[in-house]
Amino acid sequence: MAVVDFSNAILDVYDNTKKPMTVTDYMKLGSSSYLYDEQGQPINSNNTMSILSNTPTKVSILYTGAFISSGTSFHTDQSQWKVTNISFSSGDSYAFVIDIEVSGST
Repeated sequence: MAVVDFSNAILDVYDNTKKPMTVTDYMKLGSSSYLYDEQGQPINSNNTMSILSNTPTKVSILYTGAFISSGTSFHTDQSQWKVTNISFSSGDSYAFVIDIEVSGST
């Protein structure tokens, strides 16, 4: 069992046909703590998602848990976002933060 290294991870839109994304699509990033493989099967356990900070210009979301399978990528709930350029095995734990920064007026 190891801790997964996210230092070179890449966060991108899972389905490139959905660009440009709507505000609703962006907000789905924090809708669930489950992670999925390419076939849509859950690949994590003991998973949590916590909002570390929430300001008018930035939200930071912490994901923690353990993988129950091996792979090099995953996508979040609702298939909106994917994380690539990583490597994990069953039993590996993870903790990563995704920062969402916004600008403009409401």
